[in-house]
Amino acid sequence: MLLPPLLTLAVLFVLPILLTAAYSLWSVDNDYQLVREVSLAQYRTVLTDPLYRATLLNSAVMALVTTVVCVLIAVPLAWALAHSFSPGMRVLLIVGLILPGWISVLIRTYSMNLVIGESGILNWMLLGTGLLTAPLRILFTKPAVVLGLVYIYLPYTLVPIYAAIERIEPAVLEAAENLGASPLRRFRRIVIPLILPGIIAGCIITFIPALGEYLVPNLLGGLQGVMYGNLIATAFQSYNWPLGSALSVVLLVAIALVLFAFSRLTDLSRSLLAE
Repeated sequence: MLLPPLLTLAVLFVLPILLTAAYSLWSVDNDYQLVREVSLAQYRTVLTDPLYRATLLNSAVMALVTTVVCVLIAVPLAWALAHSFSPGMRVLLIVGLILPGWISVLIRTYSMNLVIGESGILNWMLLGTGLLTAPLRILFTKPAVVLGLVYIYLPYTLVPIYAAIERIEPAVLEAAENLGASPLRRFRRIVIPLILPGIIAGCIITFIPALGEYLVPNLLGGLQGVMYGNLIATAFQSYNWPLGSALSVVLLVAIALVLFAFSRLTDLSRSLLAE
């Protein structure tokens, strides 16, 4: 019974990665024809060119900022959903948060232009209230990319955190309250350690796809918000498949290192819970 899913995984996941790794060891000539000779020239280009290094670092920073902002919003929001609403209203609100995910990412990203553009809703409100005398220039900047990424990935961060909060036994918090712990102390010493696995899961779900994001920076970032995924797309669109493959393999290695770091953090959180 495991054979069909294993074959599907091998054909649709393992084989494309192996092909990408093989292409990354080749090169192209002046006519953009493949030269099937094993070489590390593409990796030398990726690792030595300041553009690729700086863009990967910039993408990691923006993905990290996106993850931190999503967590800072998701934790209090998930807590309010779990404790401030009736079960029926809670389900309705969660569905309302997840429902935009059923709409195309392209449409949702384009809709951000109506919010943060010079003639968008945000500037209309700020100018109308007199808080600003000139419109904010957010669109086609790095903050615009972060706003778009937060808008896209916040529901994915929220779900595992909300599930972790739902699993907390009320008796644990009541016992801490009876022992004299203040609300802030209960949240810091009890709630955070108990929901830490959910926070880590939300960080993984948010950071990894944000690191390789292509569409959001392409539509909202302009030249200032270029991310690593845009360089990969440009390489393939320029028919330089070996370079695009090498860029992709470097990104896969970076993601593997991030996953390893998160796994170590998960082990640490489990050891803290065990204590």
